[in-house]
Parts: sequence; structure tokens; C-alpha cells
Amino acid sequence: MASKNLRLAVAMPLAVVVSLGVVAPGQAKDPKPLGERAYGYIEALTRVENPDGTYTRILRKQGTTGEARAAKRIQGWFDSSGYRAKRQKFTYRAKGKKHSSQNVVAVRKGGAKKADPSRPLVILGAHYDARVEGWGADDNASGVAVMLEVAHRMRNVKTAYDLKFVAFGAEEMPAGEKGSEHFAESLSKRDIKRATVMINYDSLIVGDQMYVHAGFNKKTWARDRMVRLAKRFRLPIDTQPGWNPKYPAGLTPNGFSDYSSFNRAGIPIVAFESTNWEIGDLDGYTQTEQYGSFWHTPEDS
Repeated sequence: MASKNLRLAVAMPLAVVVSLGVVAPGQAKDPKPLGERAYGYIEALTRVENPDGTYTRILRKQGTTGEARAAKRIQGWFDSSGYRAKRQKFTYRAKGKKHSSQNVVAVRKGGAKKADPSRPLVILGAHYDARVEGWGADDNASGVAVMLEVAHRMRNVKTAYDLKFVAFGAEEMPAGEKGSEHFAESLSKRDIKRATVMINYDSLIVGDQMYVHAGFNKKTWARDRMVRLAKRFRLPIDTQPGWNPKYPAGLTPNGFSDYSSFNRAGIPIVAFESTNWEIGDLDGYTQTEQYGSFWHTPEDS
């Protein structure tokens, strides 16, 4: 299940960002099969092997040195793929105390090397912090890993738009999407205007089904294009059916992940996730019919 979901999670947004610039998919080359590089990133973010062959989890709780070390590793992976990533530091308050965190931002300019205020912008993001209850492999080393593989595959692809890859800090509670909130608020009015879509990756390897949703601002063009591409290439990716009256079909509400900040800013969003919107409370929180949910539990390993 995990390897299949990873291949899908890499293939679908890769097809879309390539299609936006009318670029042949073959240009996004990588000697490794789809998802293999992402799986390696997941392992490296999640655990370290001991001399006796056992594993120790790597803690990435928001606002801690573990989270900061993870940010540094992600920055190194971006740089090894040819980017010059930067850390965007910020502070936030949680439970009455001040904390520090950081986003990691890598930019791939389209066309000419110098900035062009009229060139469209595509933002791709995933949070890298994790809850202490689990190892954070699914939530959300998987999302970061897919974003990193897409970045690696797009490193030499010429596009008619700019790409911004962002690994967000401090998404999990009690902070609650502070990294994406800071990044979205730091965008200039010009960048907000030229942002054609924000693609969010969160929890991609556990779940009965793969989904792509639009946000509650109902700007749905990118989701619709992704659904059409999925049908064209017979990929088992769909959008949530709207069986819960609180959540209209094809949309995902604010507060579930980092896309919320961009949805509020008026930017079209698409949210990738692996779960099951047809069981439990019909809200996507129950990931599998057979095993229940893994996120925020010790089983997320």
C-alpha cells in the first residue's frame, strides 16, 4: 500500500506541474523509479538504525531542536538537488509560551533567471513537524518526501512559471499551521496575485484511497484538471464524495492542514491525502476500514 501510494502521490502532481508549462513529462527525469527516492527521505526523517539492527525514532516536535535538525536536513536535500534553499524563521505562541520554528523554502525560477512579476507562480508545500505520539512517517514525512522528489525531478525542467517549494514548521497542535500562516502572510501582494495554485501534501502512505481536493474558497480549476488527468491516465485518485453535509463534494475545510492559510488568502489550493472519506464520520479522519487510523498514534511508523 505505502509504495503504491507514494508512486501515485509523486506521479499526479508531477504531471500537473509539468502540464501547466506545456512541458513533456519525459523531461522530469530521474534514474530511480517513482516513489523510491521519496521512500528514502521518509526513512531518513523518521528513524535511525542502531548497531543491533533496531531502530530509534527521530522526534520532530514543533519548536524543538529535533524540528530544527529536520529543517536543516531538508535544506540539505534541496541543495543537493541544485536549489539554494533558505530557512525562514518565525516565532509563535502556544499554551501561553513563545516558541521558535522555521520554514524551508526552495525556488525554481521559470524562463529567464531574473525575476518577472508577470510570471505565474506555483507553490508546493508540506509540513515536516510531527506529533510525539508517533514516528510521523505518514504524518507527515510522506508529504515532505513526495515534495522533495517532485522538486528533484523538476530541477532541470524549463517551465513558463516559477516554483516555490516550502517545508512548513509548526503545523501540528498545539501550534496549529503556524509555519504556513507565516509564509502566506509574508507573500507580497504581487506574489498572491500571480499564484495560480498551492499544492499541499499531507499524509500520503496510509489510507484506503488517494484523494485530491479543492478548498472552501471554491477555486477549483486545479483540482478539476488533476481529476481529469487521473481519469486520462487511469490513476486511482478521486475527490471526496460529499457524503457528510458539512463538507461539500470535492472540497476540504480549513483547519485540516497547511493549505488553509492559502485558501484564506484567495489562492486556489489542491490538497493531496490518503485516507477514506466513506467510513466513520465521513470526514476523512478514519484512514482505513480494516485498521482504523494511524496518524497521531504509535503505529505511524
